[in-house]
Amino acid sequence: MRWQKTLFAKVVMILLLFVIPITAIYTYSYYQSLRIMEDEVEERNLNRLSIVKNQIDSNFDSLSILLLSLSEHSSIEDLKNIDLFSEYYQFDVKRQIVDQLALLQGISSWKASFAVYAPKHSIALELNNNTIDNAEGISYDWKLKSDEEAGTDYFIKHLVEPLNSKDHDVLMEVKIPVHNVEKYLNQLKLNKYSDPFLYQMDEKIIVSASEDKEKMHEMIHQIPEIEDNEQGNVRVQYNNQEYLLTFMKLDKLGWIIVDYTLAEDVFAPLTQTRNRFYTFVSVMFLLSIIAAFLIYRNIQHPIRKMVRAIQHIKDGNYSTRIQPNQIHEFQFMVSSFNDMSQQLETLIEEVYKEKIRYQEIHLKQLQFQINPHFLYNCLFTIKNMAKLQQYEGIEAMSLHLGNYYRYMTQIDNKKVTLQEELEFVSNYLDIHVIRLQRLSYLIDVPEEMLELNVPRLIVQPLVENALEHGIQTNKEGRIVITGERIAGVNYVMIEDNGRGLEEKDLKELQQKINTPNNSQDGQGTWNVHQRLIFHFGKEAGLEFSLSPMGGLKVTMCWR
Repeated sequence: MRWQKTLFAKVVMILLLFVIPITAIYTYSYYQSLRIMEDEVEERNLNRLSIVKNQIDSNFDSLSILLLSLSEHSSIEDLKNIDLFSEYYQFDVKRQIVDQLALLQGISSWKASFAVYAPKHSIALELNNNTIDNAEGISYDWKLKSDEEAGTDYFIKHLVEPLNSKDHDVLMEVKIPVHNVEKYLNQLKLNKYSDPFLYQMDEKIIVSASEDKEKMHEMIHQIPEIEDNEQGNVRVQYNNQEYLLTFMKLDKLGWIIVDYTLAEDVFAPLTQTRNRFYTFVSVMFLLSIIAAFLIYRNIQHPIRKMVRAIQHIKDGNYSTRIQPNQIHEFQFMVSSFNDMSQQLETLIEEVYKEKIRYQEIHLKQLQFQINPHFLYNCLFTIKNMAKLQQYEGIEAMSLHLGNYYRYMTQIDNKKVTLQEELEFVSNYLDIHVIRLQRLSYLIDVPEEMLELNVPRLIVQPLVENALEHGIQTNKEGRIVITGERIAGVNYVMIEDNGRGLEEKDLKELQQKINTPNNSQDGQGTWNVHQRLIFHFGKEAGLEFSLSPMGGLKVTMCWR
């Protein structure tokens, strides 16, 4: 035996063909998963940052609206000309403004403070004793400023009355302490590597609770064309570590909000899974080589002996025996082989008997079809039509009857097309239409099914059963034969408008056709069911159900 044909070589080849494709597929799948995961992480980060951006813009926008609402307060108009009023009314105007400032500060986010200044009257109204910026420091848009005396930074915005006037009567301002914004950003950290911050591009200013602003500046400088992009994801390097950085421009401030996280931390589970898989494949490959070697030593030689013995049996030497082997598994195989050689002739005889039994079933089925009462009734009908001189009816009856018995007696060809079988059924039904004068039928089967090969006389017994047991004698009879093909499975349905069956009778009939038939009851349906199984396998057969027409519905199915 050549090495290329030995079991050991085949096992090794199978192992290689098993391990190599799996490793290649997993490697490809890993990099695909890594790419997909990167896309999902980037999309998730953008979505998360978009929510944060919208919240920050919303907070600044709401504060701008509150400042605008302050300018529309009636007491602000009185403040412009306050020197025209009495001291008591002046006090009341100031009190109303202070109350409004307290209200706005209470409902504002990030604990913003509001103040009002009337430079012409040297009046300053505020709650926190903050210094109001003079005219040179007016900021009509949000800006970051520092209070060197208090040692704090804040975002500030002003509004003047009249609007956009250099010589204004009233100056209103709102301040947001930077530490409130930093506190909010600090709450958004995903993990210890995440640190969201705000960045001002023109003045290179960073707002963050973290003290590691040098790291943030270095990361920002690695973002390509940051001023031309509204948002994006980039990978940056810092201290030989790779970070995933996401940025997005704020609409209200014009700043950029940035967040980053360590790439290794994000993809660690996927990397660990990859390393475990490669370790597992390596161990399995080594164990497979050891197993193949043991198979070579303990199995190949006994199998060679088994192959030689089987060849002797193939040559007709049924007296061949194998000497028992010390290996327990092969001892069982050897014993089974010796028993098999003794029983082989008996099994062959049983196969022949089974074939003879099938032929007997087929012949018996044909005998059931050739019903002498049916022929007598047809001849009696022809005689009556002759007396009435219905020559066209006699011609039609004779033609259909001849076609019927011609098909019945052609038993050499055991299989026909479904079209031929349905033409035979049509002849059979036409005979009954002529005889009964109260029967109609419809055959509607798709053309794609008409060329399917089926056993002879497979549909007619079901139609005959519908005529004998389904169609009632006191009303117009109707038989419908339809077909369909779904997912490679063929279905032919025979329905009638007869009296049908009860649910328990349907179950009993279904059970009868699936068990050996020892009586003549249901012989036709049992025969059809068993022949379908014989020709098309166990999935084929008959199913019984109630028809929407009111009678019985019999469904033939096969592949």
